[in-house]
Parts: sequence; C-alpha cells; structure tokens
Amino acid sequence: MTVLGIDPGLAGALAWIGEDGAVLDVADMPILDEGPRKKAIDAAALSALVTRHPVRRAVIELVHARPTDSKVSAFSFGRNVGAIEAVVLAAGLPLARVHPVTWRRFAGLASGAPKEASIAACLRLCPSARPHLTRHDRADAVLMGLWGMRHT
Repeated sequence: MTVLGIDPGLAGALAWIGEDGAVLDVADMPILDEGPRKKAIDAAALSALVTRHPVRRAVIELVHARPTDSKVSAFSFGRNVGAIEAVVLAAGLPLARVHPVTWRRFAGLASGAPKEASIAACLRLCPSARPHLTRHDRADAVLMGLWGMRHT
C-alpha cells in the first residue's frame, strides 16, 4: 500500500509513495482565496486528494510556530495544519508526525541546508520523482513519504 507524505502549509504539497519507493503522484496543497491576503486550506479539495490513491498511512511534518511569527500568522498556520490533520484522520488514515530534523537527517540534509537542497536529496533517493520536483515543497513531501515508508 501507498504512504502519503504531506508538507503542510499553504505552499505545501502531497506525495504518494508506492511500496517499491517510487513516486506515484504529487499534488500541490489546495487553497481557498478568502479575500485580500487571506488564504486557507481547501478542506473539501484536500479530502478528494487524500483519497486519490489507496493509502496505508500518512506522514506529516510536525511543525510549530516560530518566535518570530506574528500572532495572526501563527494562528493561521496552526489552523491550516489542523485542517490537514483533520482531513487525514477523517479519511480513517493513521497519521504519523515527524520532526523536520528527523526526516531531513534521513534524507542526508545537513542542518541549515537551504530549502532547495531537498530537491537534490530527493533525486538521489528517488529518481522517479524528477518530473514532479518543480518546487522544494514537493521534494519535502516526497522525502517525508519515503521516511514514512521506511520508518513507520
């Protein structure tokens, strides 16, 4: 069965990893435009995406607000991550949460490596991902899915 890797956030992505470790599919996080400078996760569209392929388990990055985030930004981010987790759990999928340092270490990414380094790490571990890697968020989702395939 497939593992679903999820890079949360408005610019996040979802990646479906097959039993053989190959990338089956990648999708950008669906978002709703709620007005000027207000966007949110489109939970209905996300629900359809989550069930696009039979999935054994989902893996999401365990994220926290940063001290430099404004209150509004931190609340919005937490709301969106909560929506993602709720959709996954409502679909009946087991959900594993992984710290960024854990999946990044698994991928061979050094501490402080730039976000774009995820693409190179992803290509090294999973060459089948090449057509999907137009952004580092997609590579992050693939890498979390690969981590989930091997560690959960």
